[in-house]
Amino acid sequence: MAGEWIFLEMEVARWTANLGGCGPNVDTDPSPNNVKMLIGSAEEMLKQKNVESVLFGGKRIGEQSNFEKLDWFAEQLVLEHQRRSCRIAPTVAFKQAATKTT
Repeated sequence: MAGEWIFLEMEVARWTANLGGCGPNVDTDPSPNNVKMLIGSAEEMLKQKNVESVLFGGKRIGEQSNFEKLDWFAEQLVLEHQRRSCRIAPTVAFKQAATKTT
């Protein structure tokens, strides 16, 4: 998962570099033109399909767009939250520390 975030950061950097005229504060500039540009870039990235590595098979274009993948991931997070909130026992059980007797 961490590798996907690094890749996403690299993609954002590539996109903002290709937009031209972007200064160092492109991600913090609240001006309407900058916001419009960033939204357009984000929408374009969400429409794209990524390249996936296939073990011993090279690379191929993914079947889902980035938007579809994020939508699926958000759905899974909601389902997991619902499952965990309905449990009687906690999801994580803490092991009690053993006391040393000397």
